[in-house]
Parts: sequence; C-alpha cells; structure tokens
Amino acid sequence: MTFLLLENLVKEFVGRGGEGIVRAVDQANIVIEEGEFVTLLGPSGCGKTTTLRLIAGFEFPTEGRIVLDGEEINQQPPNQRDMAMVFQSYAIFPHLNVFENIAYGLKIQRLGKKVIQEKVRQVLELTELTGLENRPPNALSGGQQQRVALARALVMEPKVLLMDEPLSNLDAKLREIMRTEIRRIQQTLGITSIYVTHDQIEAMTLSDRIVVMNEGRIEQIGPPPEIYRRPKPPLWPTLSAAPIL
Repeated sequence: MTFLLLENLVKEFVGRGGEGIVRAVDQANIVIEEGEFVTLLGPSGCGKTTTLRLIAGFEFPTEGRIVLDGEEINQQPPNQRDMAMVFQSYAIFPHLNVFENIAYGLKIQRLGKKVIQEKVRQVLELTELTGLENRPPNALSGGQQQRVALARALVMEPKVLLMDEPLSNLDAKLREIMRTEIRRIQQTLGITSIYVTHDQIEAMTLSDRIVVMNEGRIEQIGPPPEIYRRPKPPLWPTLSAAPIL
C-alpha cells in the first residue's frame, strides 16, 4: 500500500538578488510504503532538505502533489500533517528539563497529566533516557540531547518521522552509536521514516531504500546493496569506495 506519495513535485525559489528562478526540486516522484525507512542522499544543495521541508509543510510546492495515506496534503500546515521532525540542531528548549522537553507537545494537546506521564515514561524507556528526566539540557551529552529530540518527536506518535541530518553535530563514535539506535527504534515502532543525509555510510546503514538526488532531481532509487553495487553515473563516483555495512 502506498503510504506517502510525492508526484511530479517541483519547488522554485526566486534567485539571489531577485533575478531568475531557481528550481530546488525538479519533478520528484517517490512512493514510500508504510513502515519504510527511506533516506534522501546527495551533496549539499541537491534538494534533499527542501524535499523534506515540502513533506513537513515548512515549504509549499510550486507544482505536483504530496499524498499521505490517501489524502492530498499540499496546503496543510505542519501541525495538521501528523508528522514530527528531528532537526540537525536538536532544537530542544534550554529552560526545560528532559521530561518537560519531551512532554511539551502533549501539553499543547491538553492531554491529562497521567496520560502525559505514561507516554513520556514509555518513550524514555524506548530511547534509553530513563533516569535523566530531571536533567537540564546543558547537563546532557550530545548523544543524550539527540535522544531527547528524538523522544520528543516520537512521543507524539506521528504517522511519519522526518529527520534532517540529525547526527551531523556528533563525533564519529557517537554517530555510529546513534545510527544503530535510530534504526533499532524505527524498527521497534515500525514507523515510516524519511532521513536526509550527505553521509553515504549513514544511508547504507539505516535505509530500506535510498533516494539519490543531484541538482534537484532524483537520479536513482533502490535498496542499499543496489545503490552500492550499481550506482548510476555520473553521480557519486566514490560511492563504491564506501564500505557496505
């Protein structure tokens, strides 16, 4: 069953200095099944983050359609799309402790205190943050802060989890650990996930399928072994040099 569909998706911006039109996303077509982990992979400026922002509702398409679970959502604002996003910068509130950060969205929904406590307890356990509920963000490591950001998204029980280069601020060892954790959590929940990265190893490790992008266009879609063994030229000439994991 097609769960999320991007159909002939186009996003244009006015060029710098108000001159000309830049096509950041150019006729993108992607079909994502329920429960899939799909990674948008490509160099800086290839259109992958703009595509993610279109899915999230932070940008609206110039042309084309976005369909979620059978409903076109082109003009829906982000808070009506039943999605949650994890940002590169974590974007957790410095004045709130771990519990308060995770519970923030649930309180906006005006859920009862006991319901909030139980939902937060479950996601704390899932993300291995149990015992850190009362810590302020500045007392957490980078990996722990990223777990809080992930927990805050997951506690909302979204249909789709969106992640925009969430590990880029971590050192190499922590990135490796968090890759494993993100995949474990995604498979445990069976949540449909879309992940943006320029890191080939991340894409190979995490994904059910990889969408390779360049200059706003989709150049190739396939499972990691196919992308690794048969990359389409001229993209990613060094792709086959990356270790397959």
